[in-house]
Order: sequence, then C-alpha cells, then structure tokens
Amino acid sequence: MNDSPHTNIDVELLSLPKCRRLPGEVISPLTYTNDIVNFDHWDHMFITNCCRSLTLYDFDGPPSTILDLGCGRGLWAIEAAKQWQGSTVVGFDIERTQPRSDVLEKSVSRRLRWVQGNLLEQLPFLTGQFDFVRMVRMGLHIPEDEWPSVLAEIARILKPHGVLEVIEEDLLFPSQSTRSHDVTPSSGQSSGSSTQGSVVTATSYHKSVSSLKVKNNTNTSLDTFSGTSSTSLPSILDTKLRHPKPPDPQDHSRLQRAWEEMLDTYFLSPQPLSVLPLYLSLSFSNIRSHPPLQIPLPLNSSDRQQLTTQHSISTVQLDPATLFELRALSAQPSSEADYSARASAMTAGGSQRSMSSWACMHLARTVRTIVGCKESIWSAYERLYGDDPTPLVVRTTQQKSTSAWSDLRPSPTNPLRDYFERDWINWANDMADRTSVRGHMQAELTWSEPVGKPPDWRLWRNSLPQEDACSSQDESAEYCRSLRGFVCFKS
Repeated sequence: MNDSPHTNIDVELLSLPKCRRLPGEVISPLTYTNDIVNFDHWDHMFITNCCRSLTLYDFDGPPSTILDLGCGRGLWAIEAAKQWQGSTVVGFDIERTQPRSDVLEKSVSRRLRWVQGNLLEQLPFLTGQFDFVRMVRMGLHIPEDEWPSVLAEIARILKPHGVLEVIEEDLLFPSQSTRSHDVTPSSGQSSGSSTQGSVVTATSYHKSVSSLKVKNNTNTSLDTFSGTSSTSLPSILDTKLRHPKPPDPQDHSRLQRAWEEMLDTYFLSPQPLSVLPLYLSLSFSNIRSHPPLQIPLPLNSSDRQQLTTQHSISTVQLDPATLFELRALSAQPSSEADYSARASAMTAGGSQRSMSSWACMHLARTVRTIVGCKESIWSAYERLYGDDPTPLVVRTTQQKSTSAWSDLRPSPTNPLRDYFERDWINWANDMADRTSVRGHMQAELTWSEPVGKPPDWRLWRNSLPQEDACSSQDESAEYCRSLRGFVCFKS
C-alpha cells in the first residue's frame, strides 16, 4: 500500500496528455563533449568513494539483470559488469558513443550490451525484465510533465521487488547575487532578488513614453506619473539611454534569465529534487532518500583573501560515508526539523570550510554542464533580448581596456551576439576565479605559480574597481550544486 499523501491524485497526473513534445522528439539542450565525460568520471569517483559501492543501496548480493538508463559513454555500466561478474548489464542511451565490444575484456563484453533509444518513448524491454535500474542526472532531458510516464515505464520493466536508483540534481545557474540586477525584457521587474541599480531598458523606455503621451492627452500631471516635479520622465530615460552606466561585470542576471528561459522552453523543471518525491510516489510505494547534498558557491579570490586575513580556516572534515545515508522518504515529513538540520549542517558556514576541497570541483562540474548548453542559452537570450536595442547603446560606453567587453568588436551582422559573448566571458571568468584550480594546486600539492602571463580570470578580477572586487552577498545561501539520490522498491 502506498502511504504517500499524494495517492489521491495519481490517476489525474498520469492521465495528463503529453502536449508539449512532438512524438519522437529528443530533449537535449546539452552538447555532450569530452569535458563533460571527464566530469562524469569525476562524479562517478566522488559518489562511489562516498558510498563505498557502485550504488547508494547496499544489495545483499549483486543484482542479476541491470539497466543503466542514460548511460552516456558507459563508464558505470562497464564497472558494474567488471565488479558483478555474474550479472548481465544493459546500457541505454540516445547516442551511440559507448566503446565497441572488441575493445573490452571478453569476460565483460559478453555480459554487456548497448541499446540506443529515446528515454521518453516506450522502452524496448520486456515487462519485469530487470532486477535493478539506474538513472543519473537526467533532469536536462526529461520534461516535467513526462516524469510520471518515464517512472511508470521503469516500474513496468522492473521485476517484483526490483530496485530503481535515481541520482538527480537541481538545474542551478551558479552566480552570486550582486547589488545591481538587469531588468527582464518587456517588464520593469528585476530578474534578481534586489531592485537597486536596475538598468532601464529601451523596451521599458518606449512603454513609458507611450503611457506618458496618453496621460498628456488626458491632461494628467506628469508629477503623478513620474513621482517628481523637477524632472520629466522622458528626460530621465533619455539621459540613461544616451549615457548608460557601464554594465556590472559581476551581474550575471541576463545570462541567468536566459538559462531559466531555456529550461522553460523545454519544460524542464529547474528544481527536480522538489518534484521527484511526488512523481516517484505515483509508481513506487517504498522510497528511501537522504538529505540533499548542497554545495555552497565558492568565494571569489578577493573574498577568500579577506576571509583568510580575518579568520583562521577550520580543518574539521565531514565523514563522506554519512552524506548518502538512506532512510524512508515517508518518514521524513514527520521529522522535518531534524531532516532540515542535517541538510543545513552540510551547507552552513562550517561545512563550507570542510567541503572546500570538493566545492571547486562541484562548481567546475556545474559550469561545464552550462557551457555544454551555451548555444541553447544563446537561443533563449536572443528570444528574450532580440527586440531590445539597449545593448546597442551600451556598446558605446567607454570601458577599461582590461574589461571582457573591450576585446570584442561590435558585429555588423549580429550585435546582440557580441553583447551575449561579453556577458558570457564575464560569467566564465567569475566562475574560473571561484574554482581556483591554481590555488588548490598550490595549497595541496605545493606547486608554484607558473611563469608567464596571468590567466584571463585573474586579469578580469584585477580590472574590477576595488570597492566591487568583493561580492556583495545576500544573507541567503548561494549554491553551485544540489544533489540527491532516491532508492525505490517495486512491490
């Protein structure tokens, strides 16, 4: 019997029509590159090191038939075939990028096969065929309205008492909230949490002027509309458009807004960890999980230097084996305070110190995923800002030669792409600074600084005004990754 409080809406959710995706369409904003493969390998090592096993669930004995959904290059499937020598393993993916069987050991290749297909369609497997199904980080490929049908299909191919393991993460765009935030197109709302220093877009300017003309025709005072009696709104907006404030290199709100627009276009949930418990409960009655592993966004180099000067850094370490301890999901709401406390203990200031050696790699992993979506993000950026001429005006602003924008030349064919590239370079340099690969090599391997030209991110950071070099952080926590595993048992 399913103890989930959501069982009364099972039928309603599962009967919803699939109206957003065309039959046979593949949802993949991500371009799968070798860099992403490398971080897949790092993720595999991180999780297996924490779990001391290939799986979150501790099996009494190796499962005999295994399916790895969304297997990518097949690293985990190959490792499973090597370790579980009596098991048959199937790797399923839309791309044919797995190694050929003749390059694998015969003892492995004879028990391992690759199958190509679309996860969003009916799976080409028999009912009750597998003892164990695994699915990792598929949030960028499964629209939110199709999670119920995907999970129902997995339940179909599992044997009675079979196990499903899902490891998923929220689709975060890592960036630190800053003092100023851009304005979303066709609105006066800030895309960030702060409304200070908002940029006035040409779209809002034209709307304001149009409204002003209407008010003038009806003999309405400008004072009521503009909130001031000394200066009219058109003159204020004209001044800001003719002499715009140079864009804040640390304000990544336009890119973040484009990331969110991209997810919305594909109907991808930005927070699958929040919706998965519900969708899993529609097909499985016994679900176990652990507190989300939330990795704080690493500090930039200026903030790190300030923190090191003011405070000593603790060397207390968390036990990785405790990060993925499973317990019944149905029991968690009744002890929500304890559950939240455990999650917070992993993400608060103390754990930021203990996770410092991990955080840079987790950030690099998230950044690499977003880089793989660059062209999809550009398409969303173009839809959002394509009709907004503000970038053309900003392009006339005189900036320091060390800024990311100064190296770019306005393109006569697509100036908006230049503006996008400026935003992208600023964000990439900010993230490279926070990742601090050189710093960790120096600290942990005692490597000296390479001789030659400083890296681009350091030039970028040094080009910022001194008062802006340190980020103006909100009190709320900022994360670069939020990861969680679920283990489900078929009745």
